[in-house]
Amino acid sequence: MRWSQYLIPTLKETPQEALIKSHRLMLRAGMIRKLASGTYSYLPLGLRSLQKATAIVREEMNRTGAMELLLPAIHPAELWKESGRYEILGEDMIHFEDRHGKKNVLGPTHEEVITDLARREIHSYKQLPVTLYQIQTKFRDEMRPRSGVIRSREFIMKDAYSFHTSNGSLDKTYDAMKEAYKKIFTRCGLDFHIVLADPGAMGGSGSQEFILFSDAGEDWMVQYGDGGKVMSVEMAARKLKGLAFPDNAPEGKFKEESTPGHSSVESIAKFFNKSPKDILKTMIYQRKDDTFFKVLIRGDHEVSEYKLRKVEPGCFMASRESIEKLGFAFGFSGPFGTKLKTYIDEDVLEMKDFVTGANEHDRHRVNMNLGDIKSDEKQVGDFRHAAEGDMGEVDGKPVQLHFKTAIELGHIFKLNLRYSVPLKAHYLDAAGKENPMIMGCYGIGVNRILAAAIEQHADDRGIIWPKNIAPFQLEVILMDPKDTQSQEIAETLLSSESLKAKGIDILVDDRTETAGFKFNDADLLGIPLRVILGSKNLKNGQAEIKLRKTGEMTLVPLAELESEILKNIDKIA
Repeated sequence: MRWSQYLIPTLKETPQEALIKSHRLMLRAGMIRKLASGTYSYLPLGLRSLQKATAIVREEMNRTGAMELLLPAIHPAELWKESGRYEILGEDMIHFEDRHGKKNVLGPTHEEVITDLARREIHSYKQLPVTLYQIQTKFRDEMRPRSGVIRSREFIMKDAYSFHTSNGSLDKTYDAMKEAYKKIFTRCGLDFHIVLADPGAMGGSGSQEFILFSDAGEDWMVQYGDGGKVMSVEMAARKLKGLAFPDNAPEGKFKEESTPGHSSVESIAKFFNKSPKDILKTMIYQRKDDTFFKVLIRGDHEVSEYKLRKVEPGCFMASRESIEKLGFAFGFSGPFGTKLKTYIDEDVLEMKDFVTGANEHDRHRVNMNLGDIKSDEKQVGDFRHAAEGDMGEVDGKPVQLHFKTAIELGHIFKLNLRYSVPLKAHYLDAAGKENPMIMGCYGIGVNRILAAAIEQHADDRGIIWPKNIAPFQLEVILMDPKDTQSQEIAETLLSSESLKAKGIDILVDDRTETAGFKFNDADLLGIPLRVILGSKNLKNGQAEIKLRKTGEMTLVPLAELESEILKNIDKIA
């Protein structure tokens, strides 16, 4: 491929909208262009890398025995209502009515659609297990799309779904997918971690994330000491002090204050000239049987619903209507009044003279203490996200928790019966009995592979592509594009069968630009290997080879150029 015949609109200046490294470099290298907020066009260079990442994903998925299909992007809303997720995803889904007045959504994910297909086409245990996957565009109405293709309104995802007759069968496929993901991300040149994850709105039991540490990440992860144990902030267990709720806690010192227009922790802290640490949050949760309980945490902390579901399986935050019916005031709830079971995060036991809601709109209580917390039953424990300063435990020994941001690359789930039961996706077993299919789900954000690779492999001059997802593996720079010998060497390399057999794609920079301009663009694009054909070296029967990652340069005889290219390609990860 010749640069003069290819669309690579590089930029000298960094667009103001680009706040992270991968976004800046993808724009400057002419890989993508913004159409609107959260939507991007992939230019030829970007598409080449995207296609290479997609090919790796497809190859490894096919090796597991999974079968590729393509599902619709437009979903009838009633299918999502049937699964119970229509309200859960809420405003993140893009809704529209067709000309017949029927409600539809643009697919943010495809559990409902694949389960509908399975219930129509799979009827016997003889058809199971089966794994189906697709590589397709997904749509989510992100409130604040940012970070380029890391968080956008439309994105390309590989999503696979498996169907089984037993948990043992699901476990085998889940493990096979885990191994396939490890191969995919390794082939893409990424340094990644596998962490336990909360299934969240996807439902099910087991779940693991494949993440990459990056300053551009949006997910907070916790690393235990300097070891390999990594968990999300929501799931990371901290080492507790062993405190218990005191029998003779002080009480009755409080007074009520009017706080019109102030309900958030930040606003209330400022109003009373307090720290968020001095505010006690009272959260009301609901069980599946429509009973309720309270959770108390410090104002600067967040409830971990993962930890909460360990003691209250299937619980969820109560609605405003339910909270008001219980006698609490939404946004002003306090830890007294209605006697519900109360889960108290251990840090609360060290609070004194704190501020809480007064269970009345626009009112708070000041100088509350532990004795003012009334409930039928109290349980102290770890019910919040891990936070800076917490200690953890590994093999019975205390370790410091380190907090890092990460990019989620992939996620695998054991969905179990989460979708097959509500959607009635059943099969007949050997005895003719009807059973719900057991399911698994496995996703990869394909666009994110490119952004993650750039975040992990770049310097102040530009991208440093891993070999397997680089748009081209070799760039040949003609210092004088009109020089006949340079043209002949470039043509020989472009037509070389030995280079083609090795899968080496070549970009020839034949532009009539200065050497400095070409070298700057070469660094920006980050093609792993570079051959420079200059008149001085050519007169001596030599060419220069340069590795983008290390900057290592070598002069090689023209007669050995192809073999040296092959040797140097093998050095690149």
